Amino acid sequence: MAGPIRGSIGRKLLVAVGGPVLVLVGVAALWLRHETHLRAPAAAAAPLYHSALVALLVLAAAMAAAHLTVVHVLVERPLRRLAQGMRRAREGDFLHRVPVESEDELGAVASTFNETLAAITDLHVRRIEDAASIASMQRELALKAELERHVRELTTLAETARTLAATLDLDELVGAVAARAGAALGDAEVEVLLADEATSELVVRAVSGGDAGAVGTRLRPDDARPGWTTAQMMRGDERVGALAVRRPSGALAEDEARVLEAIAGQAAVAIANARLLARMIRLSRTDPLTGIPNRRSLFARLETELERSARFDHATAVLLVDVDHFERYGEALSHGAADALLREIAALLATAVRRVDLVARYRGEEFAVVLARADRAAAAGAAEKLRAAIAAAGIPNPGAPSGRVTISIGTAVFPDDATEMGELVDCADAALFAAKRAGRDVVRAHESGMRTHPGRKRDARTTADAEAAGANAPDARGEAEARAQGAERATKAARERA
Repeated sequence: MAGPIRGSIGRKLLVAVGGPVLVLVGVAALWLRHETHLRAPAAAAAPLYHSALVALLVLAAAMAAAHLTVVHVLVERPLRRLAQGMRRAREGDFLHRVPVESEDELGAVASTFNETLAAITDLHVRRIEDAASIASMQRELALKAELERHVRELTTLAETARTLAATLDLDELVGAVAARAGAALGDAEVEVLLADEATSELVVRAVSGGDAGAVGTRLRPDDARPGWTTAQMMRGDERVGALAVRRPSGALAEDEARVLEAIAGQAAVAIANARLLARMIRLSRTDPLTGIPNRRSLFARLETELERSARFDHATAVLLVDVDHFERYGEALSHGAADALLREIAALLATAVRRVDLVARYRGEEFAVVLARADRAAAAGAAEKLRAAIAAAGIPNPGAPSGRVTISIGTAVFPDDATEMGELVDCADAALFAAKRAGRDVVRAHESGMRTHPGRKRDARTTADAEAAGANAPDARGEAEARAQGAERATKAARERA
């Protein structure tokens, strides 16, 4: 019985009220029996007692039923509805409301419960709204961070493009690429490697944030480098080189790897263009047959040396070298053999001078040598060394009287013989003409009157080239070359006759 009573407030109230009533009825029944026995005979007392007792029991039962009904309607049912509402609220149904059916304490509890649910509902709505707002803010922050990353990437690429567009010098370019990549990646060590066109090896050309002593290191394309992230620098199908990155703190993030790839792409185009320009410049300054500097390079270098001589008050010498009986060599052998001879002579001359000197192809079978900081004695010594080197080579020449290849050399010195570039070269040309007249295979220094020798025709092309080099006007030089072709042929014929 204790369990069912504890599970219902109505039963508790029934026990609380009915128990005393039952006791009172029992006491009344005992009192009634006592009074009945005192006042009535025994035979008549029993029926009277039983009737009174039945009436009392009926009255007690009626009162208990009435009490039970009232408790159920006014207390138990509202409490059950309130408990059901609380269970639904516990399950998350905050929109449910308990009916308020009275103005007593139960009605107040129901009203308070409904107000509490309303407050909880408002709080939940605000929480949902706050969560939505936080989620929206998080999305906005993520979008802002993504935009900032893109802006940083675009800024880095724009600055890289501007830096790379500022120069076409290869060394400056690779240094700029290393610096920009290092700035974009923070604490990373960056190496710029260029592909060697001859061996296909990768050569470290610039370093940022690492050991500068690594410059010049050669790597095979398949060499494994643990800890390094490599971005290939490709221009179409051509492999220009690679960008290698190593970070002590860990691998590159996805956006950093993307920036590295973009920088590598920009660098590939800039470096390929710089290499192409360098190749074009080299070709424009190099004689295609012999591989040594050409006439244009000769006059550009001579102009520089003469300016330096004038500034620091020292001498500069020019040597003109002619291969003796070259036409006979070609006639005796072949044009291909003549070209091979010119290449061999060029190589021998280049190895017989100082590293600061310049050997260039002047025209046809003639070469020119610029001797920096060389006076008349030094020029004579250098010229004799060149003549002896060719003679010692013992190259056969079936068309020459001596049966071997020899050279004749004329020398002129700035500022002793001339103070203008064209005049200086013309003085060397006049000295060469004198060497030819002296029997060939000799060295002659310029002397007064050589330029006006009656058998010599002055080379107009030399003056035109010198003037064009000084004015940096290749078009004018080309026109001068065309005008001087006839004079050059006449000069050659005169030398051969001598």
